[in-house]
Amino acid sequence: MKSFEVVFSSNIKEVNKIVRGALEYISSNIPMADREELMEIRLILSELLFNAVIHGNRNNAEKFVKLKINTDGNVINCVISDEGEGFDFGRLSYKNSEPSIDEHGRGIILVKGLVDTFAYSKAGNRILFSKRVGVHV
Repeated sequence: MKSFEVVFSSNIKEVNKIVRGALEYISSNIPMADREELMEIRLILSELLFNAVIHGNRNNAEKFVKLKINTDGNVINCVISDEGEGFDFGRLSYKNSEPSIDEHGRGIILVKGLVDTFAYSKAGNRILFSKRVGVHV
């Protein structure tokens, strides 16, 4: 199974190019994925990659973000990691779907609602998610 892998310097200008490449990979491996699903994946990847660059690596161009995607049938499996210190994912508590710390965390709520599985590493600087696409009822 061939995967899409990229490592890039923490520069927000790189994110859109990386997302486009990821979407091309997904489209070629899951041709049944529809436009709406691809838009959701664009949103998910953009949000998580921007978070890795901005919050994880603190826009430090000397630190890198890694993205790995593979497909298994109609399931997209993704791992995104940064070289930041991480964060305590457990500190995010939600009331009425609103994050309780600072004004951060809304993207995580959004992503969790769009994927099938979602988990952070214990350190909080790596996220894994999966999403099933291309299966229309």
